[in-house]
Amino acid sequence: MIKCADFSKFYAKKQIISESNFEIRSNTVSFLMGPNGSGKTTLVKCIMGMENYSGQFYFDGKNINQVREKCLVIWDDCPFYTNISGINNLMLFDKNQNKKRHIVEIASKYIEFELLKNKVKTYSYGQKKKLALALVEILEPEYIVMDEISNGLDYDMMMSLKEDIRNWSKSKTILLTGHQFDFYNDIIDDLFIIENKQISLYRENFHNSNKKLGEIYHETANKK
Repeated sequence: MIKCADFSKFYAKKQIISESNFEIRSNTVSFLMGPNGSGKTTLVKCIMGMENYSGQFYFDGKNINQVREKCLVIWDDCPFYTNISGINNLMLFDKNQNKKRHIVEIASKYIEFELLKNKVKTYSYGQKKKLALALVEILEPEYIVMDEISNGLDYDMMMSLKEDIRNWSKSKTILLTGHQFDFYNDIIDDLFIIENKQISLYRENFHNSNKKLGEIYHETANKK
């Protein structure tokens, strides 16, 4: 579980998020909804201790510095080292915890073996996404955040990823953000929204709801 207590965020004198309290349940897929510029990426950076903020985040009672090695964020732009190969990138992120043979075996589920040997600067946007997804199985994090994870993936890969996310959530705490709502509708457990600069739980066990994310997004937008 990731617990947020009295979280707020300012840039200079501009308030981005006002005091918010919420809990991201363990072994669930949670989704954070909000328009561009509402603070989704800012929240992720604060959760991971990348920016200053007011309040506290607890990872099953511990702070980020105690669990950082158990966390993985897959950003939309997938920042890899572009002048080395895909496999060498994965080995760097792995910090010599696994043998190269094991890393290649896992990565080959997501991306062609021959491509793994090429420099990442030759990769397409979608290929970088697939390389990042391999890190979930290689690093085995307990806490995962994925930003716009479906962007750049073909249909077959998106369907496979849906199944992977559901399987990963059996042992991991997962937070997703994105705008391709059709992809997320049937895989999320809990829905959080950013509204009036506050983050709150909109619905627990969202999969039992008759509503779709797109409907809720438009309802929220029309309140303004």
